[in-house]
Amino acid sequence: MTGNSRYLAEVLKIILPKHKEKEFFLYTNKPIHPVFRDLLGPNTKEVLEPKKIPGPIYLNFILPKRLKKDGIEVFWGTIQMLPFRKLPIPSYVNYHDLNFISAPETMAKWNYIQHKLLSPITMKHADKIFCLSKNTKEEITAFNPTYEKKCIVVYPGVSKQKTGKVKTNFPKDFFLTVGTLEPRKNINRLVDAFLEFKKNHPKDKNFLLILGRRGWGEEGELLYQKLNDPEIQKQGIQFLEKPDDSTLAEAFKQCKAFFFPSLHEGFGLPLLEAMLEDKRCVASDIPVFKEILSEKCDLFVPPKQTEVWTQTFELMSGPKKVRSPKFPAKQWTWEETAKKIEEVIFL
Repeated sequence: MTGNSRYLAEVLKIILPKHKEKEFFLYTNKPIHPVFRDLLGPNTKEVLEPKKIPGPIYLNFILPKRLKKDGIEVFWGTIQMLPFRKLPIPSYVNYHDLNFISAPETMAKWNYIQHKLLSPITMKHADKIFCLSKNTKEEITAFNPTYEKKCIVVYPGVSKQKTGKVKTNFPKDFFLTVGTLEPRKNINRLVDAFLEFKKNHPKDKNFLLILGRRGWGEEGELLYQKLNDPEIQKQGIQFLEKPDDSTLAEAFKQCKAFFFPSLHEGFGLPLLEAMLEDKRCVASDIPVFKEILSEKCDLFVPPKQTEVWTQTFELMSGPKKVRSPKFPAKQWTWEETAKKIEEVIFL
């Protein structure tokens, strides 16, 4: 489950039971995550493509035929893409970021080409664009000012995940970061900063716990090997691959502080999850994180300055401190997220 997947799942949990008189079709070219399967009910149908078809071909050539055949009246594109031919029905789309413009170096080559070609068409054809942040809306408006009226900022919500039996034994004191091992997440730099911190303070007992999955690029290959090196692990770094929801929730609950070193993000849902557990955050000094965090208790770090990340480990290595002021959880609910989407797609 990625942050984008969780966004969709949490919204559907609220919308589907409220509108039992409507029919919902969930179209996919890949088997869906169990979380989505649990949402299926009498008024909800999963339409799984029987043959293995690449995403772009499915989206642009197969999906429009399926929509027409099933008599779909409204389409909500949740993967930041719409078919390149404008659909004859109201079409809405989620937009997490404009990485193909603002951070192309962090994207896989094929993903970059796909977004560079299709994103301008998607934004043009969309009747409304659901932006995960003000920063995303500003990026889209800068790309084409005429799209500003289409854009609606719909922040994610946050809720505590149900915790079950956790098999992982966490260290007594640890810093936490989560994310796929890929260039945009900048985790390799965080690891180097932590190793320098341990070199300067060899008696320090803090660990760095990394929860995520293997990605692509240099971080997906070299960093993956580094994190599985026994010598690196001896210096207080632990990597847990593909953690389940219970493990993830427990890690947020037990960590001393949460670190999020991304070079670019559409939003940053893990920051909300950390704050909900009363944790202080150390995050990259990028515009979108200023929409989320509090300068009164969180720290902002220039994302490419390793030495400053090292300094923040030193600052956070003392006794655990809770957030002050407290996180305003009532302002960040999935109910509010769902309400803004409902107001558009059920016009």
